[in-house]
Amino acid sequence: MTLTQAQAIFGLRAFGTPTGTNISNDVQIGVAPTTVAFTQAEAAYSVGCVIVGTDFVIDLSDGDTTGSTAWTAGTQQVETATAAGTITASGDAEVIVTAAGMTGSPKTILVAVENGDTASVWAGKVRTALAADTAVSELFDVSGTTTSIILTRKPSKTYTVGATSLPIRVANDATLNISLDNGTCTGITTAATSANTTAGVATAGAYLFDGDGKDFEGVTIPTIGGIKGVLVQSLDSSDSEISITGTQYSVSQLNSGSSILMSGTVNSDLVSDSLTIEATTSAYVTVTVIGDV
Repeated sequence: MTLTQAQAIFGLRAFGTPTGTNISNDVQIGVAPTTVAFTQAEAAYSVGCVIVGTDFVIDLSDGDTTGSTAWTAGTQQVETATAAGTITASGDAEVIVTAAGMTGSPKTILVAVENGDTASVWAGKVRTALAADTAVSELFDVSGTTTSIILTRKPSKTYTVGATSLPIRVANDATLNISLDNGTCTGITTAATSANTTAGVATAGAYLFDGDGKDFEGVTIPTIGGIKGVLVQSLDSSDSEISITGTQYSVSQLNSGSSILMSGTVNSDLVSDSLTIEATTSAYVTVTVIGDV
């Protein structure tokens, strides 16, 4: 791959408007975009990675990321309650949902049932009521057939990069429970404890969209002897924080939507180095490198 127009473009500025009487014209604060051209640059690449509560390690000289923590996709937690009994007197069934992080937990939801409703019928009414409850539906997908009432834990967020969708799943909640009982109705066989159908496993590690030491054409990245510029961007769509450490670089906190550019000059290099990027929760990060072979 032949490079042209290798350069770093940076600046940080704002415009202030004076508010005094008869005072006009905006004032520029900071530096307008500045360009440093790297006329001898021979290699450039960019790497994207979703990081969940762990380290993403990249060797800037060749794009190698083998030191990163392996990716674990995780598992959605599934909880199942089973309805039993035919309603013998109309009234309300009492459903109590307990879940860590759910608003109002443990939350009692009353479901109107009618005399003669079989377990399959009133279980369907419970599913409808749970799906309509905002506190429950915020955290869970509600499903099931016949007598089953199923809660499946939703991902905390989902990253979509190109055609790839990465759900971020949460750890198992040992307190999760669906209790079924009579409220003002009769006929329900009390089921105080639901079944832990599938244990939740939290997503963790570094998911690399690139990072196999090859550029976008599939060509092995040559070893870069002089790093001219490194750009790290946090592209998370929600509030997230990352830290960046290396022999020469250290940034304690980079918030969602922020970038940091580390640039040499035409005649000087940044020290060839590896970076360790850590996300306290989860983040989508890109790293772009330009340098001389």
